[in-house]
Formats: sequence, C-alpha cells, structure tokens
Amino acid sequence: MAKYDEKMRIPDLPFDVHRELIDELSRDLGWIVLARYIADEYDIFSLSWMNDFEREQNPLDSRRQIQKLFDELDKRLCNVGNLCILLENCELLNALSVLCYPEPLTIVKQPKSELGKDNAMIAPHKGITLSCKATSLPPPQYLWYHNNVELENETNGDLNIVVTSTTQEGEYKCQVMQRDRDGYLMRQLFSDTFYLKIKPLPVVIIEQPREYIEVKEGGTLILTCKAIGHPEPRYQWFRDNILLNGQDSIELRINDFSVQDEDVYRCYIVNEISSLYSNSTTVKMEQTRCKAVAKVALLIANSDYTNFDPVKKAKNDAALIARLLEDIGFNVICLSNLTVNQMRNAINIFCKLLSEGVYGLFYFAGHGFNMQDNYMLAVDSPKKYLRTDAICDSQLLAMAHLETDPTLLVVILDMCLIVPSRDDNPEIHKEIPIIYEYKSKKNRRNLIRAYSTSRHCPSYERKANDFGLYVTHLSKYIKSTVPVTKMFKQVQISLEKTLKGRERDQIPQLTSIVVKPYRLTDMINEGYSSTAIKSLSTLITFPTRTILQTFTRLGVECKITVGSFELPYLNIVRIAVAHVNNYEVSFRNRFPTDPNNLYSFPGKNECILYNPQTSKGRVIISICRNGNELETIEFNMNDYIPCLLHELEQACGV
Repeated sequence: MAKYDEKMRIPDLPFDVHRELIDELSRDLGWIVLARYIADEYDIFSLSWMNDFEREQNPLDSRRQIQKLFDELDKRLCNVGNLCILLENCELLNALSVLCYPEPLTIVKQPKSELGKDNAMIAPHKGITLSCKATSLPPPQYLWYHNNVELENETNGDLNIVVTSTTQEGEYKCQVMQRDRDGYLMRQLFSDTFYLKIKPLPVVIIEQPREYIEVKEGGTLILTCKAIGHPEPRYQWFRDNILLNGQDSIELRINDFSVQDEDVYRCYIVNEISSLYSNSTTVKMEQTRCKAVAKVALLIANSDYTNFDPVKKAKNDAALIARLLEDIGFNVICLSNLTVNQMRNAINIFCKLLSEGVYGLFYFAGHGFNMQDNYMLAVDSPKKYLRTDAICDSQLLAMAHLETDPTLLVVILDMCLIVPSRDDNPEIHKEIPIIYEYKSKKNRRNLIRAYSTSRHCPSYERKANDFGLYVTHLSKYIKSTVPVTKMFKQVQISLEKTLKGRERDQIPQLTSIVVKPYRLTDMINEGYSSTAIKSLSTLITFPTRTILQTFTRLGVECKITVGSFELPYLNIVRIAVAHVNNYEVSFRNRFPTDPNNLYSFPGKNECILYNPQTSKGRVIISICRNGNELETIEFNMNDYIPCLLHELEQACGV
C-alpha cells in the first residue's frame, strides 16, 4: 500500500521522499531499466530521446536524467499510483519501498520445491542449483549456509553447487532477511534444510610411502600415505603384516628408532565400498655412508657381429648407462664392437684400476650364452664358437682380483644366457672348459653380479623402444641413493611389471655377497687415489683437435678436424676436412682392415672410423674432382685418438 495519495502528481511528493527516490533509482542504473520498460511497453519515448537519455552515465547526470524522466511522466499524467505499478513491474523494489509501506517477509519457494524432496545425491563434478525465493517490502536479502557455516559471496536466491570435494556434502539452508530503509533488521526467516549427499567414491592412493628409508638410531620414523575416497578413507598401518595398534592415521610415527624397528611396513586404506594396500616400505637403521677412493666403469657394447645378427639396442643401452654413471661421479670407459682380444685388453686395463677403496662397475651388452658359466661373445666370434672364443664372468672376476682388491665390484651382463644347441655347435659340448679361480686377497664381501636374465633364458628388446628392456628399467634407478643391492631389486620388480607374452621368459637375476650398504652414489674421498687412477684421465682424454694441412701441388690449405663421432664412445672417431674450395675429399685406410672400419659420406668431406687403432693410425686423404684423385696425403691419427685405444692392441690379454 502506498504511503501517499495514489492520485498525487510526482512533483508534489515531499522533497526528502523525492530525493530518496532519485537516490534509489541512481543505484545500479535502475532509472535506465525503468525508462526502457516504459519505452518498450508504452511506446511513448522516441528512439532519439532514449539514445540521449542513456548517454549520460555519471551520477550527477543520472540525477538530471531521472528528473527529466519524472517530468516526462508527469506530462503524460503519470501519478504516484502509476509510478508504483511501474516500479513493481520493473522489480525496482528498493525504489518502490520509498513510496509504499513495508510488506511482511514470506518465503514462497523452498530449496526442495523443484526436486520435490529435501535431499539429493550428486556425483563428483556434477552440479545442482538450490533456490529460495521470498517476498517483502523492502525486498528480501539472502545468505546461504553449509552445515551452519556462512558461505562467502552467496547472497542471492539461487545457490549453484558443483561438486569438487567430498567436504561439500551436508546441510544447506538459506537465511532470508528484511531490513528497513536505514539498514536495521526488521525480520529474518530460515528456509527448510536441504541435505546434499555425494555419491560414494572408491579409495585412490594419491601419495605412496617411500619404498626405502633409513632412520638414525634414536630418531623418528615417519611414513605417510594419503588417499581420497568417499566416505572418507580410514587407515591402518602394518609391520610385516602384523597390525600396529594406535597407528591408524595418514602418518605412521615411531619415536626413538632402534634396530629392532627395522622391517617392512605398509598401510591398509578402506572405506565402505573399497580397500587398498599401499606400497611396502623397507625401513633400515641409517649407517655411516661409505666413501670411495675413486669410481671407475667399463662399458662394452657389441652390436655389429661378423657371424651373428646385430644387437640393435646395445649401443644405445651402454651410452645411456655411461652418461648416468658420469652424472654420479664415475670415470667412464665406453667402447663399442670389440674383438675378443680387444675385450680382454680392455678388461685388463679396467682391472688394473681396481685398487683398494675403488668402486668398479663393468657392463656388457651384446650376444652371450651359458655353459656352466656365463660367456660374453666378441664381434669376431666364429659361427661355431668355443668357450675359448669368449670371455666368461669368472675370467673377469679372476682378472679383477688377481693383483688388486676393489672395495666394490659390480658386474652387469645384459645378454641372453641360452645354452648353445648341440646340433648346431657340437664341438662346444665336447670342449673342456678352463677353470678360473676367484682369489680375493682381503675383501670377500665386495661383489654384486646382475644379469638381465637367468640361465637358459633369453633377453629381449622391443623394436619400438630406443633401449633394451633391462636398461629401460636400470636407467630409472641407477642414480638412486639406496644401497646397490636394493637398487637392483627395484630394477627386477620394475621390469617384472612390464613384461608381456614371450618377454616373461626374461627373468632378471641378482647375486650379491656385499654386506655393507654401498651405493653407486657414494661420495668420493678426494684425499687419495692410486697411480693408476691418476693416469686414467690421460688414457681416456679425447678432445676435438683441428690441424692445418696443405696439399702442396694444388696449393690447397685445409683444416682437418678429429674428434668423437658418438659420445661417450672412445673408439668411434670422426675425421672432417674443411676449406678445400670446390674439390671433393675421399678417405681410405693406408693398411686395409678386415672387416672394413672406415665409412665415408659422399658430399660431406668426412669419414667415420671404428676402432681406429686397427688402421695403425694411417689414413689416406685425397683431393678429388669428378671422382679422380688429384693429390693425396697420409694422415697419422696416432697423436689425436685416446691413448687407451693403442693399449687395446698392444696390451697382453689374460
């Protein structure tokens, strides 16, 4: 009901009422809403008048425009009663409350009205809209609550809920308030309660406890496992499958840790619809970290065989492991495609570096076989090979301990261990093998042997992968800080999870007599190293060198660059010739090799030499035109390749 005579002219309203009415219409551009409504419904204002009318946007201009609007309405005999109707139709209720008496607060729509029930179950990431509508004058204000906690910025009649967390489950209700013109609370009501349920979710572990952890004596063991699900997951920790009383939270905590607390721990997580076990954690007492005097690795990748199929991933595998070992402080010797004599000499060089305090690692990728022992095949192995044509791991171990006694020796053989067929190779079954003795002088607890597969079993590669199966998983863990035996067990477990079909015939094997917690990542004690270790850098240094060379008769002064073609391999060398004007360059060995070890690239003026020491250091470089040699020089590489390569040919094999 209007406070004033409905037939009263608008200009006759009391001054303070007139001003308050203008103030309300100025808020949120309510006067434009009113003007547009009048223009659309009654067609009494021209388009140009409306454009001029809306152009004014600042508060002072708004007041003038509202007054102008009132004047236009007055000219058209619009009285207070008509204005009240217009304001109500435009839902400009705050302005209407200036002219009318208060009307009681009433909730006309409850949150459950549209659903017909006071609860709903919603799946995660789905949504629902709850609505509450009330009538009153002055108009009602809304405030939503969740479990009796005010929801920030939810101040209109519609509450849009998108389920992103299980914490959104619970009771929702709306508080409706009526305030007078001065802001004082006149009345308030609460809607009916609506209960939102979230559909159950199975347990999903989002944070696993660490697989391995060491704790100082007297310290605190803390393991954490976090999971999500609905209803909220419950936790229970176990030690070696024995329930731990009181350990029923996200965090397992054991104070004053001692050796008696060493064991395997895991967590059981459950809710009303599912359950899971976490990964197991091996917990050990922290011991003083070991230090190495030096760390040395020899890696041999035999991929291109004279009489057998290539081992396509061998070079990639050895190169990857070499780079990872360099990252953790190893001095690395990495070689490719060695003959049996070169392999023996390389092993001999390696073993001379293995003195007390040294960590040594040997890795071989290529063809292999098993006959009472595990044998590595060189690239020049005959079709019907004997054990004397190969090198077995017992021979390697005998060489490693004959004169020296390293602190740690890790041998990794990444090869098949199938027994040669009696039909295809009967002679090897008649051969009397050589027995190699393992003669450690002092350290009998320093050896770890890891095999990519077990005896009588194959080792696989996948065509689509860059690396063999074993190295794919070894590379994940080789830089880890866990003891080396634990590291290889992690590799076994990781590989086992991925094997498919015939690949399951590949069964990684590990043997260890190590008792101390050696790690490949152990620090190096810089205070001491043997003479052999000190000379190692001289053996393997291979900088890229550029030499000026003149072809005298043609008057061509060129640059010859010698360097590694494929790091980290020391025995694959690139020779490139530059600044030869418009001439072509060709390359050939001064002394032919069998098999050929020199490959050139037409148009590139460069060549690649595999095991360049077999060429006796002499390469013929020719300047050509149209395929005809015009002038040649004999280039001596001996001064530019690693010294170690010369020793591969000169040292005596064992």
